[in-house]
Amino acid sequence: LFEHLAVVDIQHAADVLRPVYDHSHGGDGFVSLEVSPYLAMDTKGTIVEAERLWKDVHRKNLMVKVPATPEGLPAIEYLIGEGISINITLLFSQEVYRQVAEAYLKGLEKYVAKGGDPSHVASVASFFVSRIDSAVDKQLDEKIARANDPLEKERLAALKGKVAIANAKLAYQDYKRLFSGARWDKLAKKGAKPQRLLWASTGTKNKDYSDVLYVEELI
Repeated sequence: LFEHLAVVDIQHAADVLRPVYDHSHGGDGFVSLEVSPYLAMDTKGTIVEAERLWKDVHRKNLMVKVPATPEGLPAIEYLIGEGISINITLLFSQEVYRQVAEAYLKGLEKYVAKGGDPSHVASVASFFVSRIDSAVDKQLDEKIARANDPLEKERLAALKGKVAIANAKLAYQDYKRLFSGARWDKLAKKGAKPQRLLWASTGTKNKDYSDVLYVEELI
């Protein structure tokens, strides 16, 4: 019942945003529908459900959302290789981001190799920001509480609210490197679009931080 309602809602949303999609030549105007979270550790199950959702919704401006788990990565590569647009979610580390970008590139290369037109394939890598600080700040607070040296306490306190931004900035450097050079140029000449690096979870969780801390710093 849920899936039937979700598919209809997504179709309606995609239709509303279709003019944006058309006007931007497939750059914007997408709607995402996620595979079941119960399939996060199931590569084959993710592929089967993603293909079914893509077929059922039947909209060019749909992105099927797949988590960046170890089992999700090969599913992402396969689905991109089938010409299905994918929104990759639950990205926290630079290492996993690089693996996600590599899955996209390999998928595009496979799609192009069998004659597919990559110009209609889109993808975003949703890189989570604030949750990193939520985890790191907790560890910093514990270290501050144990520290006896006032200078050490001050040094640790200065790191609060900084790690998530640094992590995101380093991931962006990877993005610029991965989507440039001879390998990418070859795909771009066929019409491929870069996988967008999307900043997710940008609302601050710590009430002591500005509501727009991450937005301002990353812009």
